[in-house]
Amino acid sequence: MEIDFELGKKILAAVNTSRNLEVKTLDVDILPHPDGKDIFVLRSNMKFPISRAQAEKVLEKFSIPHSVMEGVKCTDGTFCFTFDTLHRLGLYLIPYLSYGILNGGMATSYCDVKNNSKFNPELFARAESDFTKLAQLYKGQPKGITPAYINPDGTPGYDFIELKMRSVLRHIQQSQALTGKSASDYQHAIFQMTSFNTDAKLAARYKEYKNSPILKDLIAQTGVDITEPESAVQPLIPAFTPTAAGYPLSFFKDRNGEYYALPGGHGQNFIVLRDIYKKLLAAGKKFVYLGNVDNIGFTITPVELAVLALTGRQATFDFSFKTPVDVKGGILIRERNGHLTCGDIGRAVSDEFVKKNEDAGIPILFNCATGLFNLEYLVENLDRIIENLPIRLSNQNKDIGKYSQAEQITWEVIGLLDSLIIFAVEKYERFIASKLLMDNMLASDLECCRGYLAEHEDTDFVRAVRSVQKGLVWNLKAQYGLELKEGRWTALN
Repeated sequence: MEIDFELGKKILAAVNTSRNLEVKTLDVDILPHPDGKDIFVLRSNMKFPISRAQAEKVLEKFSIPHSVMEGVKCTDGTFCFTFDTLHRLGLYLIPYLSYGILNGGMATSYCDVKNNSKFNPELFARAESDFTKLAQLYKGQPKGITPAYINPDGTPGYDFIELKMRSVLRHIQQSQALTGKSASDYQHAIFQMTSFNTDAKLAARYKEYKNSPILKDLIAQTGVDITEPESAVQPLIPAFTPTAAGYPLSFFKDRNGEYYALPGGHGQNFIVLRDIYKKLLAAGKKFVYLGNVDNIGFTITPVELAVLALTGRQATFDFSFKTPVDVKGGILIRERNGHLTCGDIGRAVSDEFVKKNEDAGIPILFNCATGLFNLEYLVENLDRIIENLPIRLSNQNKDIGKYSQAEQITWEVIGLLDSLIIFAVEKYERFIASKLLMDNMLASDLECCRGYLAEHEDTDFVRAVRSVQKGLVWNLKAQYGLELKEGRWTALN
């Protein structure tokens, strides 16, 4: 294991100086809601106004023909776009977009018995036999190249990254059909951040993807070999002793006396991918998507791309209305300084504050871990973002032992921006995250889980599971172009 001890020492020094990183709360003013100015509900009947002058400026900048405005109503110098007309404009912008994957690490926490059992011990006990079989297959593999779902016949589905590559290719194909652009206009369509633990295994798997049954034909039809993404390796930093053991913290060692290292959070992408962001901009890209590898709902949304281009804002982010089962993750807040930001529940925003607002019936927007950035702005402000993105400390209790982990959270970048758009999206279309293997098993509706779900049908937990199951099916059909045949999801002819 290659560990960056020098970087670890710098972060450890910052942690020991601050000593409150795990409980550093934000100065919350309000919980914002859709206002048609900074926060929009993304839905099929949405209307989006923009001045005629601004729209025409965008068409000229991206060499888009005026025919794209067919069907867009203009009143008193203002164009009113619909979902469909925004989608069409977004397809014209696909050549200027690169899709970024935050790969995460190995499937260790994903398959960790403690993590998977503690959120519902009774369910886990019933599913443990199947869990153990699957965990044995996935352990030691980068999470991104493990199956994103399990077929109804029990066979593994396509990998997380394999699906994402297919979705990007499908959008390129739709864009080519509309614009007539050649394959050369769609190069650098995808990029990624890997780690020292995952990089070589990912690269080897991507070579196999060239002959994937869901990628091969699309690669040939579009002329875009998406299996060779721009890539940068995130360093591993040592884990620290748990805060309960007292300060100053030191480097953690496992039961065998070995140092244990992990990536320092996806927020490190801004420094790890710095050169790639600059390379993409130099190659003519103007926008980059950024999202987690394990979110099946993280796909290109042309409507968001169109809105970002039309407004000239710095970025857009996806949030959904929080449900009772959304207990780990970030929520949208507006701080007293007027900035919108994302605060992690329990770390940046207290559990008590969240519960108080939920009990009062106040809608809360929950982070879906998807961002779309104006690349020109991002490159110009990388140094400022890298310097100011907070470090968060969390205590862990895993099979390997108790330790603390320092991370930078990507989505706290929201608080460093001053001109952005939030999209309130349908959660179970845009956010189907497999943080745990049990999440994947439940979403796939495995037989070993059905008895428990049937017995607890009238609970928030099971209602959420049913929504996730429907969302998975919708994504496999609508976003990935698959159909269910004889118990397996396969590519449409």
